[in-house]
Amino acid sequence: MKQSKDVKKICGLTTLPITINAFMLSGLNYMADHGYKSYVVSQPGEPLDSVNLGKVKFIPVQIKHGNVSPIEVIKTIRILYKLFRKEKFDVIQYATSNAALYASIAGWFAHVPVRVYCQWGISYIDYNGIPYWFYRMVEKVTCMFSTSVQPDSPSNLKFSIREGLYKPSKGCVILNGSATGVDLKKYDFNKKQEWKAEVMKKYSIPNNAFIFGFVGRLVPEKGINELLEAFLSIEDKNAYLMLVGPIEEERLNQNLLQKAKQNERVIFVGNVLNAAIYHATFTYLMLPSYREGFGMTTVEAAALGTPAIVSRINGPTDFVKDGFNGFICEVKSTASLLEKMRKALLLPIEEYHRISDNAYALVKTRFDSAVFKEELLKNRNNLLAKSKK
Repeated sequence: MKQSKDVKKICGLTTLPITINAFMLSGLNYMADHGYKSYVVSQPGEPLDSVNLGKVKFIPVQIKHGNVSPIEVIKTIRILYKLFRKEKFDVIQYATSNAALYASIAGWFAHVPVRVYCQWGISYIDYNGIPYWFYRMVEKVTCMFSTSVQPDSPSNLKFSIREGLYKPSKGCVILNGSATGVDLKKYDFNKKQEWKAEVMKKYSIPNNAFIFGFVGRLVPEKGINELLEAFLSIEDKNAYLMLVGPIEEERLNQNLLQKAKQNERVIFVGNVLNAAIYHATFTYLMLPSYREGFGMTTVEAAALGTPAIVSRINGPTDFVKDGFNGFICEVKSTASLLEKMRKALLLPIEEYHRISDNAYALVKTRFDSAVFKEELLKNRNNLLAKSKK
């Protein structure tokens, strides 16, 4: 059957399939329900083999993660260029450093009308000296070859414009920020107590326990060393630390890691299929990161009435306001983090309920994924219409 000329084609690209699954798949299925043929491109992998892709077609491409050779860069750009020329996408959207760089350049050469850089984090701020300038150049090149740049937080939009990464006319934030909004059906507040009881029983945690929780990669840049050190300084036997996500042990402080493993109140959960049940269990979500795009776990936790303690960085502080719906500590400061954790432990129950209610209300009114997808569709349609003028 011949394809209708009215059908538009959109493709999402990232380096790793887990990012597609977590942040793009839902939106691309929504686009498929509203006049688009949707595709995704990433490395092949289990996250996309095991889930229902719905109306989205998966095209596997070996986009290598981390530092790669110049030959590998040219090779991947060439593969994507040939793919874009063949498929004639109307819109491509890309995230993660390597995939974004390659797709932006290949898309420019292939004359893809709309090239959207989903700027979910700015990595060069982690570096100093020559690496800083190199990765800043990579970021600027990606922005230059894109027709639109969309950070997932207002503060990172302002930062990027101040840094001269792109002109204000090229950047925007969808709705109120975040990569996708929060699926309030998946993060169902009505199941909070049921899920919490399930997790507490599984790990033999006392019903009155106070649980500091983390969801994400257990790596230094997420503030895990500071979190372990701060928690190990807390003498309250009612306090627990629950760490959900893959751990890169060799990169963490080995002394702190071994002490944590020997502490019965520190629980390493590992990878999980459904983080919602753990967000329901936490008393506070912990996100003492060095950098974030937005910090999706803060709004996911808040959808279950769980406030957060975050570091004072762009992204998370767009959502968390100190004393209103959580607490803010200084970045890379164990002392500041410990102070906020102790404050949380001593907070009167009525005050905890207040910040918990504030967190939930903010998510429900400003970060509903159903509304986010409507705005995403409007944005892509507008960008495509402008490209034809």
